Amino acid sequence: MAKISSKYYLPVIIWAMLILTVSSIPHLKTPDLGLKIDDKIAHFCEYFIFGLLIANMFWRVNKPFPYIMITTSLIGTIYGILDELHQLFIPGRTTDVFDMTADALGVITASLFYVLWRIWKSTRKLPEIDKH
Repeated sequence: MAKISSKYYLPVIIWAMLILTVSSIPHLKTPDLGLKIDDKIAHFCEYFIFGLLIANMFWRVNKPFPYIMITTSLIGTIYGILDELHQLFIPGRTTDVFDMTADALGVITASLFYVLWRIWKSTRKLPEIDKH
């Protein structure tokens, strides 16, 4: 098993702790952007970032793309479900299946985006340097 450097897994842990900290704030409301889905957009974005961090961690230890997509999606989705269940115990917070869905969509989209970006980046032709 490849050793994962702390500079790759530490951002994942810090972001997970940030998610847990914010979801532990009683009676927290999402800023109103004038949309009915403000909360879902916030969930999608926070888990999109989480997914990018997880995918990057696995890519850095040379995991294959299918592994990165599946494992990132599973870890992020499970964490989102557990975070929503944790909110059952926070005053003024609720557990919402649509929040769980937004979390899962964010992390799944991030894993797909990350893998496609890495594939594109690796197949892109770099310009040759003229050595004259």
